[in-house]
Amino acid sequence: MRERKIQIRKFILIDSSYKSRILRGDKVTTIRYGRYEVKPGSEVYLAVRPSDTVVVKVRITEVVKKKVRELTDDDARKDGFRDVKELLRALNKIYGELSGDDEVTIIGFRVIKRYDGGIPLKWLKGLNYREPEEIARLYLENQEGLNLNRETDFILRRIYGDGLRNAVKHFGPKRVQAALLKAYHAFYEEGLL
Repeated sequence: MRERKIQIRKFILIDSSYKSRILRGDKVTTIRYGRYEVKPGSEVYLAVRPSDTVVVKVRITEVVKKKVRELTDDDARKDGFRDVKELLRALNKIYGELSGDDEVTIIGFRVIKRYDGGIPLKWLKGLNYREPEEIARLYLENQEGLNLNRETDFILRRIYGDGLRNAVKHFGPKRVQAALLKAYHAFYEEGLL
């Protein structure tokens, strides 16, 4: 297999089958085929596939490169598996048959923030990785200078007061996303971001 080199900047995609393990703290690493570059101390979002919904924000604790044959039962347990055999079955299913000389990157992380109900990754990208609650807070702090309509005002107040999940339940995802984008662009035009 050809060596892959990937730079992680803002997010990591993880299969949704690992979500509960991450939330319980049973999975504190992700093991990836190839060379992944990310600095310990960096904060990134973990988004579950196939929905591409951000469920947590993590701080990278360590980045270790190993050959597949060097993986241990301890590596497997940190990744949420019983042993290295179970881990290798999962890696081979994802990446195809890996050889003992193939390189993997073990990315350790610690959850620093959870998002009940999640945040669509495309929303975070559209807001330049500003969280919806941050946009709502900025709106409440700077609303006088912004000329946003009444519906946008109601939605942003709901996000700030009751959280994104409740705002989406009440107003629907399209209206919430539109309100967030209106506020973000208004902040940008006013030089507040």
